[in-house]
Formats: sequence, structure tokens, C-alpha cells
Amino acid sequence: MKNYGFLFLVLGIYLSAQDTIPLGQVVVGDTYLHKHNASQSKLVISDTTLIRYPTTLTTLLAFESPIYFKENGRGMVSSPSFRGTTASQTAVIWNGININSNINGQVDFNTLLASAQDRVTIRPGGGSIGYGTGAIGGSIHLENTLNYKPVTAHEVNLGYGSFDTWRTGYQYRFGNGKWASNVSFERNQSANDYAINKHIQKNKNGKYYLNAANANAGYKLSPYHEIRLYSAFNWGSRELSLIGEYETPTKYDQQDLKVMTEWIYQKKGWQSELKLAYLEEETKYFSMIYNSNYDLLNVKNLIANYYLRKKISPNLELSALAEFIRNEGRGTNLEQSDRQSTNFAFIAQHQLSDYLKYEASVRQNFSTIYNQPLVYSLGINYQPTPWYQLRASHSKNYRIPTFNDLYWQTVGNKDLKPELAYQFEVGNDIIFKDFRAQTNVFYNAINDMIIWSPTEGSFWKPTNEAKVKTYGFELMMDYSWRNFQLKGHYSYTEAKNKATNDYLIYTPKHRATFGLNYAYNQWNIWLQNQWNGRVYTQSSNQKSLKGYSVSNLGVSYQPTKIILMSGQVNNLFNQVYESVEDRWQPRLHYMLNLNIKL
Repeated sequence: MKNYGFLFLVLGIYLSAQDTIPLGQVVVGDTYLHKHNASQSKLVISDTTLIRYPTTLTTLLAFESPIYFKENGRGMVSSPSFRGTTASQTAVIWNGININSNINGQVDFNTLLASAQDRVTIRPGGGSIGYGTGAIGGSIHLENTLNYKPVTAHEVNLGYGSFDTWRTGYQYRFGNGKWASNVSFERNQSANDYAINKHIQKNKNGKYYLNAANANAGYKLSPYHEIRLYSAFNWGSRELSLIGEYETPTKYDQQDLKVMTEWIYQKKGWQSELKLAYLEEETKYFSMIYNSNYDLLNVKNLIANYYLRKKISPNLELSALAEFIRNEGRGTNLEQSDRQSTNFAFIAQHQLSDYLKYEASVRQNFSTIYNQPLVYSLGINYQPTPWYQLRASHSKNYRIPTFNDLYWQTVGNKDLKPELAYQFEVGNDIIFKDFRAQTNVFYNAINDMIIWSPTEGSFWKPTNEAKVKTYGFELMMDYSWRNFQLKGHYSYTEAKNKATNDYLIYTPKHRATFGLNYAYNQWNIWLQNQWNGRVYTQSSNQKSLKGYSVSNLGVSYQPTKIILMSGQVNNLFNQVYESVEDRWQPRLHYMLNLNIKL
């Protein structure tokens, strides 16, 4: 797979070396996100914010969004919880394509670098119409932009921090009106041997490295036709931190390849987009770190996605989606398994008056493995003034079982049904010049939730058992005044198993973030904080972890247009905390960065 990654980097460099022609524009690759679902809230993370997080997406989203992360120690496996749902019920979308793992249904956010993204958008609430399986709690959208404006730019990033942590990166961007491309590479590594609050005294067997290579390119065939290519290749290795002194050291190697080509046509009220994608994920688990034997899992995915939108009249638009997906799974403990599905969706957007509009959609999936459900959504927007908007939405969403659920040797259950969820949401948006606020009240009922439970023997087996309800309130706001910017999020979430009335594990009832930034001339100073309430660690709610608050303080200085220096002190008040039982996080530590643009 590494040879494939190198090939796409070379292709991106080749596409940048073309003749200069007239001015173009900046484009993004997730049309459905930007054209639909206006009845649901969105949180867009700005470019200036992304610059402050030269590490993984976990760190970025933990401080800049309402999402709660369950992290098995610094740099270890990290999974999100959206409105009380699980990581498998959070869809991760890369340039319009769902990239959730077919092995376990999740995306590990400590294997994705924030610096590899040009735009990150958070969209709470169901989204199965556009993004398929897993979009129950919400979706996280990772986008790469193509800039057709005339530009040739080089960027070098260097960083060093506590626990012998190193960061090196390079990015090249080119545009000339007809061609656009960007190529980047970054490596993060750390000895990760921080002190912890246990008898083993420090984080042992926690070393890791992560590489990310990206190459994207676009070419304008005409004012109406465009071809784009996106590619991303990640590979790395992590030792898995020990809990006890005498545990056997283990490690986990992973590599992921994503390649997509896109053809776009737009003219006279028509918009047509065809995406062809190939995704491959491979993991190797070493039960003894110094042993050459390992358990292998490999899944290959082929995706064809077609989107068509037509403006019927000034007040009415109709859209259609068609998608074909083929998955092939292989593994040491996984039965050889293939599956494919064909999916169709239809969307109508209607402007009833100057103040009122609605969107209605329906999607039907056809699978070779089992019957998949018909899902739908309905959203309404009422905007009586430029500064206020009322939103309401209702949708039915789903998640299909993973390869582990269905085909894991001995315990896989081929009779599993998809999880179904019914979501309701009402929201308000208020905008006054430099002040913005969003509020959401939501309710989510999940049926046939897949639970792994012990059998009569020593095995655990997945079954469709649980019915879960989650409901709560969200507030997102930001305010700018002179050289200051203030932003924050607060979420209140109740997430319970209907049968037992117990709270779901690792779901905080209260969560809040706070950020303050001050800019003056070449200087920027910022303060960040995240606060998470208590979480239960057992389904019976007999055991829990106390809440915690973590703050970071950062400063940057730009003496010239080409040089930016920054530093950040993390866990400023030396908080002792864990987000997963016995998986302690580091106390006070630092990171220094140098950014050079040429």
C-alpha cells in the first residue's frame, strides 16, 4: 500500500506543473453537506483554529466542539460520543464519502491529523439520507480544498514537545486558473513516557508514530466541467500502553489508503457529480511486541456515488442520489466475507414563502446480506428576520452491523439486523453582527442496538437487544469584540437503556468548552478549556469516573509574513484525570512549533 501512496503524491506534483491560464476559485468536495440539511445545526472550524492544533483530530475536536472523546491514553485509541451515541453511530465523512471502518464501524481519531484537513465541519443529528450507515448521532466532515487562484506556495512545519514528541511536515500548493493541486506530508512521533498517577509511575509501552501523505488535484475541462482527484495515505505504529507492571507489551500497526476521483458538471440549473472511490484499511495486532507473529485484518471498499440536482423553478429543487458499495473482508480471525449494497435517495427542497422553506427526503438500500430499512428525513426552516431562524427536523436513521459483528470466528452473528434510530430536533439560530448563537433540543430513540454479551461459555456474542433513548440540549456561541474573540459550547445529555433505565457508559451528562483569543499586531494569545462531567464505566452504573477540567494556554508571534512561531502549555493546571478507567492522561506538558511559508 505504501507504493500506492507514493504514486498519488507523484501524481499531485505532476498536476501542478502546467501552463498558466485565467483566474479560478476555491472548491470543496462535499456538495450534499453544503446544499442540504439547512434545518440542522452546523459548526465549522476555521482555518485559523486548525493552525493551533498541529496534532490529531482528537485534540482539535475535544476543545472546539460538543463531542466527547473516550481516549485510552495520549495517542492511543480515541473514539467519539455524539449526543450520547457510540463511536459506531458517528459518521466520519471524507470529501463526501463515509470512511467509517467496516471492521469495527468506527474511526480512530488519533490516527487522523488535524493539519491534513483544510476544513472540518461538525453536524449534529441524523444524516443517513446522504451518508448512509452510522450517521445516527451526527457526522464529522473532513474536507480538502482546491484553490484555482494563481498561487505557488511552500510550507514547512516543525515542532517539538514534552515526552520527546516530534513533528515535521511539508505542504505544496499550486493553482493557475485551470489547474489546482496540493501535496502534503507530515510525521508525528513520541516516546510518550509521561508520569501517571499509578504505581507503575510512568506510561510504559506507549511509544507511537504516525505518517500522513495527501495529494489532491483538480482540472477544469471547461467552465461547466471539472475533474478532481483526492488521495490520502496514513500509516503508523503504536505500542499499547500498559495498565500493570507485569502485563505483556503489545502493539498495533495500521495503514489506510483512500483514493477518489470526481467528475462535476454544472450548467443552467443542473448539477451532476460522479464519485468513484477505493478505500483500504489494514491492521496488524502483535500480542507480543517482540514476536513477528500478528493477527491481520484487511478490508477493501469500492464505492460509486452519483448525485444529481435540478432547479425546477425559483422555489423548487429536486435531487437524487445513487450509490453502489462493495466490501471485501479478510483476516486471521475473520471469516472470508464479501458484501455489496445499492442505494437510492430522493430529496425535494421547496421555498414556500420568503420566510418558510422545507426539505423532504427518502432513501432505500438493497443489500446482498440482509434487508435494509427505508429511511427518511423532514426539515423545516422559518426565518422571519435576518437575525433569527427557527429550525425543526425529524429523521429515521440506521447502522448496519460490522464485519466483526457478523463474521468474527466462533462468535459472529449473521442474523443481526441493522440498528434503527428516530431523531427529533428543534433549534434556534441568532446572529447579531459579531455575535452568533445556536441552541438545539434533541431526542433520539435507538432500536435493535447491537450489544456484545457473554454466552454460557467463555465467549461474548453480539445480539440485537438494547433500546436506547438519548435527549438533551446544546448551546454553541461565539462573540468578537475589538481584538478579543470568545466562544463556547455546552451540552446536557441523558442517555439511557430503556430496559434497565441505567445510563450508557462513558456518556457525560454535562460537557462544556470555552475559548478566549486575543490578537494584537503580530501576537496571538489564547486560552482553551474543556470540562466533562462524571461518566459511568459499567452498564450497571455501579462504578464511575469523576469529572475533570483541562485548560491549555498558547501564544504565537509572526515577525514576518513567512515565519510563525507558537507554543502551547497543555493541562495548564496539572489536572490528574482519565477519560477511560486506568488510562491516565499526561499532566502539564508543552509543544513548540515553527511554521515557514515561502
